[in-house]
Amino acid sequence: MAAFTAMDIANFYVQLSNDLPETDITNLKLNKLCYYAQGWCLALLNHPLFDNEIQAWDYGPVIPEVYHTYKVCGKSPIGEPADVFDESRLSTDELNLLIDVFNSYAKYAPSELVTMTDADGGPWRKAYQERMNNPIDLEVIKEYFKRSDELKGMQLNLTPENVVEYA
Repeated sequence: MAAFTAMDIANFYVQLSNDLPETDITNLKLNKLCYYAQGWCLALLNHPLFDNEIQAWDYGPVIPEVYHTYKVCGKSPIGEPADVFDESRLSTDELNLLIDVFNSYAKYAPSELVTMTDADGGPWRKAYQERMNNPIDLEVIKEYFKRSDELKGMQLNLTPENVVEYA
């Protein structure tokens, strides 16, 4: 069982975005960041970041609880987190991973993130059926991220010793 919920991670990202005025975060972008955080945590730290189900919706991977919490914002940037998240609960590796995922992906427009997460052969593509909101299997996500060419380019602040610790 993961120590966090998807809402914990979402609230962390909304707060981080608010601390960086040049970075807006919408509901769609937030769901993609949470998906990437889960995928990279599975691949690099060998454990899920959160237990919430990720589903294959029409515009990519979505965590329903995160979507429904922030849907009132529509396509506009999210102004405030739904709750305060105490980042001291994160291990150093988890904190570094979340920040590195943010730095790697928050720079993209939501439409670019949709294109990236919906790529052929990816977990979303394997689970997606129009208007079905099928769950995306965590093992499929983990294996995809472990095989990803992006793994070589991820600038995570993790040492090999720290990664082995979780394996």
